Amino acid sequence: MAQDKATTWDRLSRLWADDHVPTLPLEGCRYVVISDLHLGDGGSADDFHPNEAVLLDALTHYRQDGYSVVLLGDIEEFWQFDLPAIEGRYGGSVYAALRALGDDRLHRVFGNHDLEWGGYRDPARRHSQQPGIAAEALKLVDSAGQAVCLLVHGHQGSLDADKWAWFSRFVVRLFKGVEPLARLTGLYGERSAPKSPIAKDYEQVMYAWAKDHHALLVCAHSHRAMFASRFYAEMLQDQIAALQAKSGMSRMRETTRREAYREIARLSEEYEEERSKGRVIETVDPNGAPRPCYYNSGCCLYTDGITALELADGEIRLVKWDKEASGEVQRHVYHSSTLDDVLARVRGEKNEYQSQPQHGHTAMPSKAKNSLSDPLTCRSWSCIMGNEPASYASGSHTAVPGVPSSVGRTHEPKKGGQHTDTHV
Repeated sequence: MAQDKATTWDRLSRLWADDHVPTLPLEGCRYVVISDLHLGDGGSADDFHPNEAVLLDALTHYRQDGYSVVLLGDIEEFWQFDLPAIEGRYGGSVYAALRALGDDRLHRVFGNHDLEWGGYRDPARRHSQQPGIAAEALKLVDSAGQAVCLLVHGHQGSLDADKWAWFSRFVVRLFKGVEPLARLTGLYGERSAPKSPIAKDYEQVMYAWAKDHHALLVCAHSHRAMFASRFYAEMLQDQIAALQAKSGMSRMRETTRREAYREIARLSEEYEEERSKGRVIETVDPNGAPRPCYYNSGCCLYTDGITALELADGEIRLVKWDKEASGEVQRHVYHSSTLDDVLARVRGEKNEYQSQPQHGHTAMPSKAKNSLSDPLTCRSWSCIMGNEPASYASGSHTAVPGVPSSVGRTHEPKKGGQHTDTHV
């Protein structure tokens, strides 16, 4: 799937310069960016429904903590389902949780799979007698009213999702009828932010625009979560490296060491999923350390949870909400940095190497609060896995000294083959 750079740059530049694009204040507000649910009818072709409980728990947390929710496109899967079928399945759950926020705390941006907003009554809003309205973009502004961040779904300039969307939609509608059989026969593997056909240069194009315009750009669409112009897989490798260093300390208590092994095993499984789904991609900036100007919210279709971006308390955070083996939903903060630091780097006012990198991965119950603040820069990850036991790299955990083979697994191993994501 091709990404037309000229079209992408033109569309983003027009939105960035357009005074009619809705704006939201950044200072003193809390936002969470959620995208790519692809809500269906709850049947076998609906990839989201296994994560319904996780999202509901997350939305409850954000409502209670005073967040506004930005729905960054592809919330509904209109390429395969009609709104009555979607609302019939999720009207009392997902839509009810969104309505509980209040219309002033819910902001909708359309994607290529839910372009229809404008003709539909929006079931996510309390006062929805009028047709729902979704913008193509939102801008976050600072205390002086200056735009500092552009939020778009990110399909702009994509040939299959933008220019030829009518044909892509037709093909996906046809596929819906055979998807259950394809799953049964193994031709269409396990659900979950599956392997993305989005162009490998997609992030490079988006990043280049953001860097050139000294803007903070937040997208969705690709189902590939990114933080500070770095992939989610890179974050996982950083976390693994930090835990390996920690577990190698000679004076560490044995119980703490075993906990570190378990966390390494869990993160390694997540990394293997990222790799198998084609989401380990070359750096966005071949000329050196990337500027932290591009972010991606990921999606809500992972086998064990959802990803989101939080802009709150003067920070920006990449988080993942997981349903653990115990059934408890936990919020994992994979990376965080202060917005002041991010914006200074985006504008080129601060050198990428002025602060030493720190690594950390925090998991906490979904009702807990936190305010982690990790620096943006991370060491090169090209050889991070080099000190890792071979069992980790292969996805097995039986070779970890003193750790039973079952330790560290938070969900069942994947079944079935890989498949192409029809939702991007």
